[in-house]
Amino acid sequence: MKWFSCSFQLYLTLFCILFFLQKCSALTQGQLIGNWAQKIGIELWELAQLITNNTEIKRRFSRMGNPRSESYHLEDSSYLRASVEKKDPKSLLVEIVDNIARMMDRKMDAIRCISKKAEEAAEQFEFNTTSSNYTYYSSKYSSIEGEEPTELPESIQDNSFMYLPMAVNHDTHFYNLPVNTSFSAVHVPTNVYDRHEEPETFIKWSEVLDEVFRQNYKSDPALYWQYFGSSTGVMRHYPAMRWVNPHDQDLFDCRIRTWFIEAATCTKDVVILVDNSGSMAGVRKHIAAITVFKILETFSNNDYVNILNFSKTADYLVPCFKDMLAQATQENIQVFKQFMSTLDPCDKADLNIAMEKSFLLLEKYREQRGCVGNSSSCNQAIILITDGVAGNMSQLINKYNNFYNGSVIPVRIFVYLIGNEVTNEQEAKWMACNNRGYYSQVEALEQVSESVYEYIPVIARPLVLQGDDHPISWTHAYADMTFNSENTNIFEQYRLLTSVAVPAFDTKVNKQNDTRTADLLGVAATDIPIKDIEKLTLPYKIGVNAYSFIVSNNGYVLKHPDLRPLYKGVLKHNYNSIDLTEVEQLDNNKGPREPDSVLLSLRNSLVTGKEGQLHDVKVKYHYDDMRRVSREIFDYYFAPIKNTPFSIAIAIPDSYGNYSLEVGDEIRKNVGVKLTSFFKGSNWKIHPKWVYCKYHYLEGHEFDTPESELLHFLERMYDKNFKWGRQYEAANKKKHPEFNIYVEDLEGTECGRKTLQDDDYYCDKDLVQRLIFDARNTLIEFEEPWKFKEEIDKFLFMRFNATLRFVATMSGLTRWEYIFGEKDNSSEFEFGDIHPQAIDEIWYKEAVLQHKHDPDSFVYSVPLEKYTGDSLVTGSYAIFPKVGKIETPASVVGFQFSHSHLHQRFFNITENTLDCGSGCEPCGELLDCYIIDSSGYIVIAKDKKMTSKFFGEVEGAVMDSMLTQGIFEKVTVYDLQAICTFNFTISSDSSFIETPLNFILKLIKWFLAKIAWLIVESNICNFFYLNPVNADCSEENYVSSLISTTTSTTTPKPTVRYLRKGEVKEEEEYYYQLRQPKYELRSRPCDKKRDLFILNQLLFIKGHGFPEEVPRECSRPFYVKRIPYSNLLMVAIRATSQCSKCYTVEEKEVYYNITDFPCHKLYLNNLSRRRLTGCYNEHPLEHEIKACGKSSKLLFFWYILFIHVVILFI
Repeated sequence: MKWFSCSFQLYLTLFCILFFLQKCSALTQGQLIGNWAQKIGIELWELAQLITNNTEIKRRFSRMGNPRSESYHLEDSSYLRASVEKKDPKSLLVEIVDNIARMMDRKMDAIRCISKKAEEAAEQFEFNTTSSNYTYYSSKYSSIEGEEPTELPESIQDNSFMYLPMAVNHDTHFYNLPVNTSFSAVHVPTNVYDRHEEPETFIKWSEVLDEVFRQNYKSDPALYWQYFGSSTGVMRHYPAMRWVNPHDQDLFDCRIRTWFIEAATCTKDVVILVDNSGSMAGVRKHIAAITVFKILETFSNNDYVNILNFSKTADYLVPCFKDMLAQATQENIQVFKQFMSTLDPCDKADLNIAMEKSFLLLEKYREQRGCVGNSSSCNQAIILITDGVAGNMSQLINKYNNFYNGSVIPVRIFVYLIGNEVTNEQEAKWMACNNRGYYSQVEALEQVSESVYEYIPVIARPLVLQGDDHPISWTHAYADMTFNSENTNIFEQYRLLTSVAVPAFDTKVNKQNDTRTADLLGVAATDIPIKDIEKLTLPYKIGVNAYSFIVSNNGYVLKHPDLRPLYKGVLKHNYNSIDLTEVEQLDNNKGPREPDSVLLSLRNSLVTGKEGQLHDVKVKYHYDDMRRVSREIFDYYFAPIKNTPFSIAIAIPDSYGNYSLEVGDEIRKNVGVKLTSFFKGSNWKIHPKWVYCKYHYLEGHEFDTPESELLHFLERMYDKNFKWGRQYEAANKKKHPEFNIYVEDLEGTECGRKTLQDDDYYCDKDLVQRLIFDARNTLIEFEEPWKFKEEIDKFLFMRFNATLRFVATMSGLTRWEYIFGEKDNSSEFEFGDIHPQAIDEIWYKEAVLQHKHDPDSFVYSVPLEKYTGDSLVTGSYAIFPKVGKIETPASVVGFQFSHSHLHQRFFNITENTLDCGSGCEPCGELLDCYIIDSSGYIVIAKDKKMTSKFFGEVEGAVMDSMLTQGIFEKVTVYDLQAICTFNFTISSDSSFIETPLNFILKLIKWFLAKIAWLIVESNICNFFYLNPVNADCSEENYVSSLISTTTSTTTPKPTVRYLRKGEVKEEEEYYYQLRQPKYELRSRPCDKKRDLFILNQLLFIKGHGFPEEVPRECSRPFYVKRIPYSNLLMVAIRATSQCSKCYTVEEKEVYYNITDFPCHKLYLNNLSRRRLTGCYNEHPLEHEIKACGKSSKLLFFWYILFIHVVILFI
């Protein structure tokens, strides 16, 4: 025992010595910084747990479906009725496709019914020449009841009796525009006279279409504008409204709208030949340019085109489009227009060279596209613009365009003769008439539009002659000209649409005449907002960080979360031709515009309408306006949308994205409970872009907010007559061959579909059930005002000035509460007003992404805009219910607190060096301390103005060392939809001194020249001989309105100006000074890249961090410590000299070896495309049609010649 006692005393003495030595030993600088990070991390974690109660919410979800749990209580049983289940993405995709296909089938039925009725009415109508006093509702000239009478142009004031007054009312469904759904109205283009026989005939017989318009709208109240555009350019549209004209002058003509062109002509390969010989100088060059512009406007994304200019040689207008046909996107069309201004007519014209080059080019594309032999199954044309055809072209044309004794003519030839004095007109006529084309003489500007439109019905002849099939066509996305963001409660600067159209044929003429004709009667169409399609994609089922996208037969995205069609509120030229390869960014270490085989395989499957899936695709998932990025793995599922050129895909994260939280019948579970009781107060929002319940007819069922609309329907749900209806109920159901769901049989057309009553509605049952589940599950946390359990808790809140807490769920519900009562009065919006979109909010996405790094951590971030003194820090945490080894995100909790208070607390903690030796420094003059987030953005710095800046811009050398050590990794993302700005020189102040006599002579010459120009261009001589029309004069502004793509910013050398001898010194000095050039800021499409950064959090979580100084090269000595329970990193840097380096997250332009725009995009032209079906390019009866051209004779007056002679000799 004595031995044991001595031994015990010895060990006790040694233990005490070691204990006191440990207490007395000084911490190193690295350990001290680690303690600081630990302390701030624990304080934030304690605050976060108190304010969000995340532990209790997580526990409530975690015991779901386990009533035998020890923590199970009877009062909690209503929360335990959900389960984590494996998601079936293929079945989900089938459900989405069926939703969209039903909607699109209704739209196709609507236009088929319009087309059918139009053909019947036109055939039965008999024009009465004696009945000229007809009336109609004009969308341009009819007066609106209750408003001042419409001021009519002087030329039609005598016809004012024709325009019936309209009574209109603002309609919620039609963007809150004043409309009348009882009848339609008629739009007549500016250059068409409504009292001419053809427009008058259409206006009269088309009145019967109102019956079909109304029936369509009553059976599908989601229909927007319905319209029938005639081949004369006159359009009847429903509902009636005053025409919305964004310009001072009405330039609208339905014949050049994409929906009209595509329905009438199908896919085209066109080569335009522009005469650039000396005889085309002056007025002819101008008319030719406008003619080319008008022709280009008739092309769509489905067409391919090139332009050659010819004189002694034939050259491609755009050099990098050499030996190819470029897709007729708006971006490429703009390039063609810009290059037209570079033409300089000279020399003689050699048409043979140009024609041969065109034929060979088109032949090459026929072979590539598999057109059988030299058949006409490819729709090809040459459009010649010249002032005359020199020589005989028959030998060349017969060689390249006449096969099987003239029975096969693969290329149509259209000829536009420019000017009133043309040469060899008969040869031009022969070229057109013998090659399935048309010729027209264009003598003045006002003839351009009508002359150009002549080629459209010619190309449509085979379609009309076959007579039976009416192929449906769909447009790519385009901007709605009637949309006004001020009329909606959801902020949008634009509304994108797709249109569906079908042709109608004139069946009357061939039944009554011996002469064969093939006249297009017109095109019926309707619009479908892309937003309406998005609502049917079930985003709440797809899940957070997952997304859907739709791709056309050309590979262009109709909808995609990264489609950005605007730049500073203005639509980009290429907004509707963004290729899938330009928005999907795979993590493959490739440069910009280098799509790999995986992406090309996905694109090809979508373009060709295949059904399938791709797994384990590595993706650069960027968010927050491309300022943050995460490396993720996605699975893709895709399928075609029946009877359309579109395919849809869903992209789902491969881990949590494959599971979902499933709830039962919450309505039945809560029998006897008032459902609205789960939505108390006003501190809650639902996702404003999702449809929970809605009336079919919005007019008469307006609600101030989506929340009031939801409450209205919750009140109705216990009504015995309440039914769970879908927006588009299946008329003919059939069981899907693979999945246990029913889809609609989409065969056939139904014009007498059941109409809906004014109070009919529809609800998304699954979404509402989830919402009720989430509402009840979160109500307990937000039902009562916040109360502090302990006084120390209040102290912690006050330390960080934590003022707000919130929760958001997968069903789109967001709740929030201000801890100390009302919100800050300095802001007119509450948290829910700013962040109502739940799973689409950045803090929601970030919290879910953070879960894979550390499931027990909050994500903290500050606004990345310029720092303001009252900035808030947002912390968020994802709740993942877990059953066994599978888990899925169910909600996100979070809070906000003062950035200033965090700043103060951080530097209070980092001033304490008591536990450290003399070698330790506090944060201050000798130690620069930062807190940065997992993307490298500064959250805390000594200078508050550095907040939200990228750390590499402030401490580039330190960031370089962290990259070397693997603390951060760099990920480059590319913006292939970018816009670059540059300064364009617009004027110069240089001038020269004119004598008074010279000035007067030049003024007289200018005045006389303008008079002569006016007489020639306005064709005033024919005014007394032709019926008056309102000419479209806007084409003259086309050239000057084009935006130059020149990137040069070289400042021109200012001009030195001299005064004549004898002038005073002050004046001489003034004119000697150098003049500064004037600039205008312009924009151009370009590609940009951005380097983003990701913190390697696992490096620290697994204990492989850096206890002391981080190894470095030329940076200052520094320390890094992870702040626990967060995505934050503390960086402390010794204040010594360092090398100069800089990293930035700002966008930089990408430069290519090919400098001419858009040559770097040429690879897109070679990607796979799906040729549209339903194209008719030839018909055996077409040769019987004799009409192949027309020309007009302008009258000549001697005094025009006299004026020109006088001007010439002045």
